[in-house]
Amino acid sequence: MQNFKTLRSKLTEAKAIKTLKVGKKSKAVITKNGSKFAVTIDGDLLDDKYKSAKEAEQAAIEFADLMGA
Repeated sequence: MQNFKTLRSKLTEAKAIKTLKVGKKSKAVITKNGSKFAVTIDGDLLDDKYKSAKEAEQAAIEFADLMGA
């Protein structure tokens, strides 16, 4: 039996377009949902309304810098 966290991470990585390391130890995953792109950082949704993967990647980097992650 799988726990919720394991299941959620498998679902997120199954649709992942790009996975990158942001900040010192955070992991960002960019996924595509229809025509929009979403960013999750360490399993938490940052936003899901980006128009391009590049825009989503920049937002993840900026967020990590602001949070000092």
